[in-house]
Amino acid sequence: MALRQFYTAEEAVAGLNGQVLAAHLVITLLAGAGIRQVCPLLALSGLSAFVASAYGRQQKLNVALEEAVVADAEQQRQTLAAQMPRRRISVGEDETDHPEVCLVAMEPVSSFMLRERSAPDRSAATWTRALAEALEGLRVAVVQGTGDAAKGLLRHVAHDLGAHHSPDLFHVQHEVSKATTLPLARAVEPTPRASDQASDAVAAQRAARDAHQQAWPRPCGRPPACAERINDALMAPADADVQSAQAEAHQQQARACARASPRPSV
Repeated sequence: MALRQFYTAEEAVAGLNGQVLAAHLVITLLAGAGIRQVCPLLALSGLSAFVASAYGRQQKLNVALEEAVVADAEQQRQTLAAQMPRRRISVGEDETDHPEVCLVAMEPVSSFMLRERSAPDRSAATWTRALAEALEGLRVAVVQGTGDAAKGLLRHVAHDLGAHHSPDLFHVQHEVSKATTLPLARAVEPTPRASDQASDAVAAQRAARDAHQQAWPRPCGRPPACAERINDALMAPADADVQSAQAEAHQQQARACARASPRPSV
């Protein structure tokens, strides 16, 4: 009863509205967990006795919150853009499909999202038009674009913007791995073949030794060095194991270097 009286007071209603909005802000916008996580929170906390916890009611509130956040962000952008000094920036660009094409552009130093909207296609002209809209009002000049090697992105950065195109880290790693993976893998493989070849060589030398010893009349000249050859053949797998271990170490080192992310300069 006391709790009901508290939450029906005028001041408490304003505080309750703030709590529900805070839950939406943190759960749906910051954590990206969705409205369906807000509803059980209201139920488990007991607030559903004073606030409608049905999905439909909370979905309407969430839409209003998103619209308010977007409007406030646009107002803040205009205010801050007028005060910012001129600067040269790099832009990281990529596209996703879910299912329509969505063009994404970000300033990597500040992690400021310049663009994240659907587009009819991913052509150079569409990219250039989208980035021009994203930079409208900002006192910046794009001097570098980072992205994959898609033809539209390459033309957009190099031709339309007149900027330098740099490949993203994934594609650098991919090219490095593509050039080194197969040779390093082949260097690790020979050990099983070396054992088979050694067995064949030992059998052949033993057969040659037995044939020489059993030959009559005795062949002229020095007998073949079968013992030394057998010993060399027996040692070959061990040597191959050493070489394979070294090759595997080189392979692991190459993978570690390819995966290591460069530290950003400050």
